[in-house]
Amino acid sequence: MPMFDFVCTSCQHSFEALVRGSQVPACPACGSEALEKQIALPAIKTSSTHGMAMAAAKRRDKAQGQERVHAQRQYELNHDD
Repeated sequence: MPMFDFVCTSCQHSFEALVRGSQVPACPACGSEALEKQIALPAIKTSSTHGMAMAAAKRRDKAQGQERVHAQRQYELNHDD
Protein backbone atom coordinates (compact mmCIF):
# COMPACT_ATOMS: atom_id res chain seq x y z
CA MET A 1 0.00 0.00 0.00
CA PRO A 2 1.36 3.45 -0.87
CA MET A 3 1.22 5.06 2.60
CA PHE A 4 3.02 8.37 2.98
CA ASP A 5 3.71 10.73 5.86
CA PHE A 6 2.84 14.39 5.26
CA VAL A 7 3.11 17.71 7.08
CA CYS A 8 0.70 20.48 6.16
CA THR A 9 2.57 23.70 5.39
CA SER A 10 -0.49 25.75 6.38
CA CYS A 11 -1.24 24.40 9.87
CA GLN A 12 1.80 22.15 10.56
CA HIS A 13 -0.46 19.12 11.17
CA SER A 14 1.36 15.84 10.51
CA PHE A 15 -0.56 12.81 9.25
CA GLU A 16 -0.37 9.61 7.24
CA ALA A 17 -2.30 9.19 3.99
CA LEU A 18 -2.93 6.46 1.47
CA VAL A 19 -2.18 7.91 -1.98
CA ARG A 20 -3.22 6.10 -5.15
CA GLY A 21 -2.17 7.15 -8.63
CA SER A 22 -2.34 10.89 -9.27
CA GLN A 23 -4.61 11.50 -6.29
CA VAL A 24 -3.68 14.61 -4.27
CA PRO A 25 -4.22 14.25 -0.51
CA ALA A 26 -5.59 17.07 1.64
CA CYS A 27 -4.85 17.93 5.25
CA PRO A 28 -7.53 16.39 7.51
CA ALA A 29 -7.20 19.32 9.94
CA CYS A 30 -7.56 22.31 7.61
CA GLY A 31 -8.28 20.86 4.16
CA SER A 32 -5.23 22.44 2.54
CA GLU A 33 -3.45 20.64 -0.29
CA ALA A 34 -0.16 22.44 0.46
CA LEU A 35 1.64 19.43 1.89
CA GLU A 36 5.23 18.39 2.37
CA LYS A 37 5.99 14.69 1.99
CA GLN A 38 8.16 13.35 4.81
CA ILE A 39 10.79 10.66 4.63
CA ALA A 40 9.43 7.50 6.21
CA LEU A 41 11.89 5.03 7.65
CA PRO A 42 11.20 1.34 7.15
CA ALA A 43 10.47 -0.79 10.18
CA ILE A 44 13.42 -2.99 11.00
CA LYS A 45 12.83 -6.28 12.73
CA THR A 46 15.81 -7.89 14.41
CA SER A 47 16.10 -10.51 17.09
CA SER A 48 16.62 -7.82 19.74
CA THR A 49 13.62 -5.69 18.66
CA HIS A 50 11.52 -8.86 18.40
CA GLY A 51 12.59 -9.83 21.92
CA MET A 52 11.71 -6.39 23.29
CA ALA A 53 8.32 -6.47 21.55
CA MET A 54 7.57 -9.94 22.94
CA ALA A 55 8.57 -8.88 26.47
CA ALA A 56 6.32 -5.80 26.24
CA ALA A 57 3.44 -7.95 24.95
CA LYS A 58 3.87 -10.41 27.83
CA ARG A 59 3.85 -7.55 30.37
CA ARG A 60 0.73 -6.11 28.76
CA ASP A 61 -1.02 -9.49 28.70
CA LYS A 62 -0.12 -10.16 32.35
CA ALA A 63 -1.50 -6.76 33.41
CA GLN A 64 -4.70 -7.31 31.42
CA GLY A 65 -5.09 -10.77 32.96
CA GLN A 66 -4.72 -9.33 36.45
CA GLU A 67 -7.30 -6.66 35.65
CA ARG A 68 -9.73 -9.33 34.41
CA VAL A 69 -9.27 -11.41 37.56
CA HIS A 70 -9.82 -8.33 39.73
CA ALA A 71 -12.93 -7.31 37.77
CA GLN A 72 -14.34 -10.85 38.02
CA ARG A 73 -13.67 -10.93 41.78
CA GLN A 74 -15.38 -7.54 42.25
CA TYR A 75 -18.37 -8.76 40.24
CA GLU A 76 -18.63 -11.91 42.34
CA LEU A 77 -18.45 -9.92 45.59
CA ASN A 78 -21.15 -7.47 44.51
CA HIS A 79 -23.63 -9.84 42.88
CA ASP A 80 -25.40 -12.59 44.77
CA ASP A 81 -26.97 -15.28 42.64
